[in-house]
Amino acid sequence: MEPKAGVKEEKVEIRADTSFLPECWSDDRRMGILLAEFRPRQLNAESYDAKMKFWKDLIVSYCKASGSSLISIEMLKEKFRRNGTVPYCLHTVFEDMLKKGEIRKASQFNAQQRSGTFGFNLRTATKLIQAPLSWGYEAVIGSVIGSANMNENENFIVMAVVEQHAKTVENAIIEHELYNKLLKYEDLIILLNKTSTITRQGVEPAVTLLENCGRLTKQTIAGDECSTVLIKFAGVNAVSQPITSIEKSIYDLEQSEKRLMKDINTIEHNIGQTMDEVREYINKGRKQMAKTYLKKKHTLEKHMQGKINALETLQSLLLKIHNCQSDKNVIEAYKLGTNALKNAYESAGITIDQLDETMDEMRHVLGQHNEMLSMISTVPENDVDELELEQELGDLLDIKLAESKIDKKDFPAVPTTSTVENNILNVPDFDKEIEKRLAALRVDVIEGYASADHAQ
Repeated sequence: MEPKAGVKEEKVEIRADTSFLPECWSDDRRMGILLAEFRPRQLNAESYDAKMKFWKDLIVSYCKASGSSLISIEMLKEKFRRNGTVPYCLHTVFEDMLKKGEIRKASQFNAQQRSGTFGFNLRTATKLIQAPLSWGYEAVIGSVIGSANMNENENFIVMAVVEQHAKTVENAIIEHELYNKLLKYEDLIILLNKTSTITRQGVEPAVTLLENCGRLTKQTIAGDECSTVLIKFAGVNAVSQPITSIEKSIYDLEQSEKRLMKDINTIEHNIGQTMDEVREYINKGRKQMAKTYLKKKHTLEKHMQGKINALETLQSLLLKIHNCQSDKNVIEAYKLGTNALKNAYESAGITIDQLDETMDEMRHVLGQHNEMLSMISTVPENDVDELELEQELGDLLDIKLAESKIDKKDFPAVPTTSTVENNILNVPDFDKEIEKRLAALRVDVIEGYASADHAQ
């Protein structure tokens, strides 16, 4: 009766998640053929290939639904058990997938070491040489001996699924901006459990693949109680770099900060409980006990203040370290800008000597230009005496006034040259005098025109 109960449990497990099962799973006749062992391919190559594709697709679908790329023949026999019948063809399917590189042994996959970026060492080179040889040897032995050589309990990695899981991990890291930062392996598992369907068992092959591809660096740090695995993902389109001592120091400080904050929260909780005890003893009238717990409360407060001071000091150190990293980036930016400007001058052919020569030549040309403008703007001296012009103009006006019969006594006489020389302060305003004489002429002419009109 116990085996039957075990079979029922397997059926219930498959029914609980049957999303990976194809539609033909309920067809007894079709599934009877698919569950059976493979017939020689020479008899019907088309049917052989279709059956092989069916099981490969089903294995990939199961791995995606289960969230793990790790499989074994024994495990799949139970997962694909149908009405008490297990698939007898899985040995052949695994052999074909292993030969074509669609699956790989988990032991070999995890042992492969990343190489090329930071140089070879003897251990890495040995494994890189031995691994392909062992794969080829096992493939040849499997083709000769057959499926009996394959261990049903040995774990294999489905490469199509692990590559998909690796992309999911990278997308989660980029989305949460966790690249180029130290991350605990356990924190990565918690993050993936919240953002994807990848299980803990499926995370490890994906991380191993990313490490082999140079997308992350992994390092184990031994602690007092247990070891901690640290991971640093590379940025987009970049290659991961080794974890530096500064990064580990920052990580240790951050962990100390978290521990201090946790201790402070615990002490605060204890202080609250102590005050509750104080109030309870006061209500009961037990003043001595209340006083004892009150002393405990003050001791806890002093202890908490010490923790707070240590936390503030630690946070100040972390801030200075982060600012130092930021200052380093600024200095690097300055260097890049300086080099770019220097290269720009060199490519343009600009030098200090050339610039001095150009400036001297420009100053010389500008001096010549200013001298030319000064020469052009110079007004030639007037050889005609202004006073003589005024005298001549006055004589002409006197003649005109005489012809117009206007008495010249109403206007002051035009001073002579000698008078001007004797008393320069009494020089009359010739412009005003001339304007008066012209006004008199205009008045006389207008009166003449008026009398002529009247006579008509």
